[in-house]
Amino acid sequence: MKEKRGHWYLLTGLIIGALIGLAIVILLVPVNYIDTEPYALKPADRDLYRKVIAKAYLVEADNARAFARLALLQDVSAPDALVAQAQRELGAGGSEADSRALALLAEIMREGNIRITPLPVLVVTDTPTALPTATLEATPEQAQPTPTFTITPGVTITLTPTATAQPTLGIVYELADQQEVCEVGMAGREIQVFVLDRSGKGIAGVRIEVSVPAGGAEAFFTGLQPDVDPGYADYLMTEGMTYNLRVGETGQLIQNLSIPRCKDENNQAFAGSIRLEFRVK
Repeated sequence: MKEKRGHWYLLTGLIIGALIGLAIVILLVPVNYIDTEPYALKPADRDLYRKVIAKAYLVEADNARAFARLALLQDVSAPDALVAQAQRELGAGGSEADSRALALLAEIMREGNIRITPLPVLVVTDTPTALPTATLEATPEQAQPTPTFTITPGVTITLTPTATAQPTLGIVYELADQQEVCEVGMAGREIQVFVLDRSGKGIAGVRIEVSVPAGGAEAFFTGLQPDVDPGYADYLMTEGMTYNLRVGETGQLIQNLSIPRCKDENNQAFAGSIRLEFRVK
């Protein structure tokens, strides 16, 4: 007597075998990625990769190398990704220096022709020379000969000239203009800061500190909103609070900033903003 079987048992066996193989791959022998490409990294590792590149750029000042390294991430827009990460760093209470480096590199990528210069490099070149030679010269007045030595320098030290990186902590920024901004339909309540060089061009990566008389301070940086201006940054004020503001490490302290009271054409009050323009002294 022959037992008649359908073909379903073959399909059942395939399904069971596939499930067992999947369990082995996931639980017993998981896949380990080694020497993977940067674009395949997890989001947290991609952020770490950008941060390392930005910090290395401050030392190397090599535009081509930094841009090539960032291109390996295959971001839709590398400058936008750098700015977004800088904002996340500040929002999460991360390192201000890292945020500044990210914002500065983003601005350099947008401009293309900007370059900072690293610290001077000490180059030591060994020049092979012969051993010192001695020449003996006898004189009638001396009973003993007097040796004369000729010594050739064997090591030359060359300093590579460099310029100062921008922006630097030693730059002083002073207030050039202060205005109340009363525009109907605008968000208002902002301290709008523009930091410019002597030619009127915005400077990215400049630290701005806002404090309150009662105590406490917050820091933010220019360059995080390059669509407005490379030297632009803003801070949202709270109703009833008074603020002090300083641009740079040793800049002029601007005191008693608060939300301006504006009126529209119907004499209705609304909250305005404050526009501050700083220039390199």
